Amino acid sequence: MFSGRGQDVIAVDRQFASPLPYRSAIGDLTDRRFLAALFEEYSFDAVVHLASLLNTASGQQPQAAMRVNIGVSLDLLQLAVESGVRQLVYGSSISAYGPKPLPDYAAVSETAPAAPNSVYGISKRYVEVVGEACRQQTGLRFVALRIASVVGAGAKSAASMWRSELFEKLTARAPTTIHIPYCPSETVPLVHVEDVAGVIGRLVEADKVDHSIYNTPSESWRIGELAEYVGRLNEHIRFTFGESLVHDIPQVIDDRRFTGEFGYKAVPIKQRLSAVVYHNTVKVTVDGLSC
Repeated sequence: MFSGRGQDVIAVDRQFASPLPYRSAIGDLTDRRFLAALFEEYSFDAVVHLASLLNTASGQQPQAAMRVNIGVSLDLLQLAVESGVRQLVYGSSISAYGPKPLPDYAAVSETAPAAPNSVYGISKRYVEVVGEACRQQTGLRFVALRIASVVGAGAKSAASMWRSELFEKLTARAPTTIHIPYCPSETVPLVHVEDVAGVIGRLVEADKVDHSIYNTPSESWRIGELAEYVGRLNEHIRFTFGESLVHDIPQVIDDRRFTGEFGYKAVPIKQRLSAVVYHNTVKVTVDGLSC
């Protein structure tokens, strides 16, 4: 994302699935000595903090969620302030809002009250509150990005693999199944992973940021309609559904604060899905001609 724009990037994680085109460091983020050593070795202008124990795992392991989601975040905030970092972009979540059913709340903006009802959402909101206090007291430009449900290829370990499989299985040439745990009638706000990266890029590169909390752009999809659209793109794909309801996030997100301030326009999810099929079809055709 940033290395292609001439910026010096270092990625930090417990492991990487494949080699990266820029520098990386492998370590346990809950080890404060490891984090402190990074800040001693490198002079960071900005920190993008996306590490987190995700929703399902946080609910199953609340103590681990406290160590990872809250403990790591507080360590990073303190180290950023001590090291003179200009900005910290925090990967928060729309789970910080808690349930906001469409009939009662319509599209949920950043001014809506935060009332999380999950361990994951509470941990995200906790860091937002501490980060805002840090912003006011120290001058660190803390920005919380409330991310909608992310779709796109590449997820390696997640409870919601369907959000990755929508793109990864779209090129299937034999019968394949995608299981979505939600009822077909449920509505979920989705954002593509490349748009999340694009939004983070805008925040990091901006000379001025007016707010400390932004919603990512998102599209609200009824699950049944999403499955129907993907099925039309590839007849080999069939779907099964669970009985889960959307009970801990808003159904529709108002993203006008970010899109208005930064002039950002997300690529429609239909266009991204269609592009996967188109590029695969072109590749098959070219391969056929070259044989």
